[in-house]
Amino acid sequence: MNIYSSVFLQLLCLIFSCYFCQSLLRQNCQVLEKNYYAQFMDLKFDTCEGFEEFNFSIAVHCDHVENLHLALKDAPLETDWLCLTKYCGMTMETGVFSRFTRLNALYIETRDVELQPGTFSGLPQLTTLWIKADVMSNNITFHKDTFFGLNSLQELKISYIKLSAFNISLLNHLHLLDNLILENNNILYLSEVTASLGIFKNLKKLSVVSNWIRKLRTADCLTSQNPTSYGQFVNFNISHLDLSASQLTITEPKSLCNFPHLERFTADSTGIAIEDLYKSGIKTIKTISLQNAGFDKFQICASASHFKSEELLLMFSSIHKINTFGGSCKNIKKLNLSGNYLDNTGVKQMQKLPDLLELDLSNNNLESLELCNNESAPMLKLVCLNASFNYLLRLQKGQFACLKELKSLSLESNKINHIADFAFDGLDQLQLLNLQHNNIFRIGEFTFSNLFMVRHLNLYENVVKKFHFDAFRNVLLEDIKLTYTFDHDFSWWKNIRRSLRNISVKTNVLHLTSDVLDEFPFLESLQLDSPDIALSCASFAEAKELHLKNTIEFTNIDARWSPFASFTKLEKLYYSVHPQDVSNSSTIINSLKDISSLKFLYLHNIDSIIKYNQININNIFQRLVHLKVLHLKNAGIERLDSKDVFSDLQDLEFLIIENQNMQEVESIVFDSMPNLKYIYFLQTTFPCSCNFNGFLSWLESNTRVSAIGFYNQKCLIEDISMNFRFFLNSNCRSDLDFILFVLSFLCTLLFMCLSLFHESIHWYILYIVYIVKCWLNHRLQHKDKYEYDAFVSYNTNDELWVTEQLLLNLEQKGPPFFKVCIHNRDFEVGRDIVENIMDSIYSSRWTVCIITHNYLQSNWCSLEMRMATYKLLTESKESLILIFLDKISREELQYYHRLTKLLNKKTYLDWPDHENGQQLFWARLRKIIAKSGRNLK
Repeated sequence: MNIYSSVFLQLLCLIFSCYFCQSLLRQNCQVLEKNYYAQFMDLKFDTCEGFEEFNFSIAVHCDHVENLHLALKDAPLETDWLCLTKYCGMTMETGVFSRFTRLNALYIETRDVELQPGTFSGLPQLTTLWIKADVMSNNITFHKDTFFGLNSLQELKISYIKLSAFNISLLNHLHLLDNLILENNNILYLSEVTASLGIFKNLKKLSVVSNWIRKLRTADCLTSQNPTSYGQFVNFNISHLDLSASQLTITEPKSLCNFPHLERFTADSTGIAIEDLYKSGIKTIKTISLQNAGFDKFQICASASHFKSEELLLMFSSIHKINTFGGSCKNIKKLNLSGNYLDNTGVKQMQKLPDLLELDLSNNNLESLELCNNESAPMLKLVCLNASFNYLLRLQKGQFACLKELKSLSLESNKINHIADFAFDGLDQLQLLNLQHNNIFRIGEFTFSNLFMVRHLNLYENVVKKFHFDAFRNVLLEDIKLTYTFDHDFSWWKNIRRSLRNISVKTNVLHLTSDVLDEFPFLESLQLDSPDIALSCASFAEAKELHLKNTIEFTNIDARWSPFASFTKLEKLYYSVHPQDVSNSSTIINSLKDISSLKFLYLHNIDSIIKYNQININNIFQRLVHLKVLHLKNAGIERLDSKDVFSDLQDLEFLIIENQNMQEVESIVFDSMPNLKYIYFLQTTFPCSCNFNGFLSWLESNTRVSAIGFYNQKCLIEDISMNFRFFLNSNCRSDLDFILFVLSFLCTLLFMCLSLFHESIHWYILYIVYIVKCWLNHRLQHKDKYEYDAFVSYNTNDELWVTEQLLLNLEQKGPPFFKVCIHNRDFEVGRDIVENIMDSIYSSRWTVCIITHNYLQSNWCSLEMRMATYKLLTESKESLILIFLDKISREELQYYHRLTKLLNKKTYLDWPDHENGQQLFWARLRKIIAKSGRNLK
């Protein structure tokens, strides 16, 4: 490609890029770096379905991207989690992700795209890949080597792509594939998949979910051409088989013969009959999951003994009764019956489950929990029992006496109003007791008697009015959550204060003062939901986390000038203002500046304080120089237009604005935060107003700060929602913006033209100038006599031949002896080089051009030939001799049009290789120079 084509293409690219510059300044990609917020909150994009559950350090989400290279240009090279939704490009080129060598998980949602060979090459650490086609258009083209290079891939999920479009044999590069998930692929029969499973030697998990499989056929059972000790059927060594969300109405004998031994079989929401599985060819299943199956009755022990199962997961399957008769349940370790219609449990039924470790009975209709009928009942091995969300009313003495091994008991969201003394007797190993959301009104002396190992107690959202002062006498709690009404006697705190690490209290009045207790030496987190709180000065010196909810009056008795004086090491503060309070909460807000160690701050419902001017917004965050994360929810800060708002937040890295009606945001607000990385507008509404145009321009040009999800943000105009970014780009670009754009375009165009001028026509202009100069000199100073017989035009690389051959034969061998001019010897020192060239040509009878490859590439040599040619034309007499020192073909000379024309009209000399020819060459040259007479000065 010559220089003209190159510059022309550059010009076209410039025009195109400038035309779309406002949309390409910042692609629709957002970055989340977990180290900035992980210790304070859990935050995800929530746009990539279940893919969000994969762990990451640096996550990137791109939405509606066409040019993937531009979109990922500024993404960190350390990215290990990448999600592309609604990818709009036509192709994905080879190695398009190769710069992200640490990428571990990749999700692609796209339509009408071609995945070229080696698309995923250069990703040595990629273990998880999900590819999902658009539901309306699943036209994705795979090539034979699309998956080439995925040497570490362990999980592959392909959704909404017809099986015929990719063919499982295309996955033969995935040597370490462990988990294959096929979702909504129009698969009719299981054998369409299993027929190609032989290429996957390491495959352990196979999921064929949400497909059109209605029948598991005997014909789906694949036989082996080389039978082994197992028999005639192929054994794929699959340990996890998932056929969920398929309408399995028929299961024929031996239809699953290729999966004889399974760790887990899942057929949720399929309607499969457990009896049909008996003849399917499966011999053992460690875990059976049949959620939403609609069984009504299920023979637990019969099924477990047939498949030697250890876990049965039968959630939301319309089971009315626990049936443990018929068969043996001795292998069952885990039984989940949540979400069914159970109304009772029987002791005899539980005795049939002697080795059961986990039992989940939540979300049923239980009014009583009968597990142990008397002290002589055989011991059960239960470790975890969940009976939450039922209708339990009372807990009787010794009710759990046969559960000596129980460590976790959850009775949340029942209707328990009475706990008999010693109700938990026998639970010697219990560590977690959850009684949240019940109707418990009294905690007696022996309510928690003998719970020596309990570390976590949840009494939140009960109606406790009375605690016995020795209620926690022998309990070493680490975490307690409780709700109680006003109680003057706080002595019950004394027995647990020295072991507590986390406290969550909801009450009407909370006064924890030094006359009640001295301190909580190991306390880490304190959550208080109370309108009136008074704390002792030294009580919470080690606490690092404080939650205040609905608090109106918050005082420190020993240091009234600062409510937070007790918290000298506080790092996290969550403050939710009481909706009806205005004046008192302002005291707490004004005291934030006294918490110098604060790193995380959550403010909720301070809008009323701002609205009634109870506090100056510019003073709220003063002196919080170590703050890392600021979360403002319904904060009433509608305008961010002053640099003083966050002026002291030098270390802030993450800003979250939630549930807010923003009226104005100026970029100057963020200039005072040099470490700011992320701004997150969560459930925030914006008016469709040009007041945000400057903020958008700042975001588009700023590579330091990322606004999570802002490019999908909606704005409201007369209750009509539209894309905020589209509105600003369409309606708010001022004439000044357009003028600046035009000026920048013209400046760039001028620069390119100057570059073109310099590279391509610079010499042409010089030629014209110098030829005019020559013409004037020739007219004014016509010469009849010449100073030299010949001027030699040559490239410096050929100087050795000129000095040792040409000058020797013309100047030293004669007669006649010729006078020759060469630039290295005869040019006048200090004079302009072009002036020297002109004078030498017009002072010489002949101009001898020594043509070589180097000569043709030299601009100076070209200038000398052009001037000699002009002299030839103007004087109308022979004055130019061409000598070809190199062998140059006519094809090579076709790019030098002027020289080609001269060769067609004039005879030229070739330098011969042999000595006899060279003697003849010199004779001919001397004859040509001498034939017109020497006529020298």
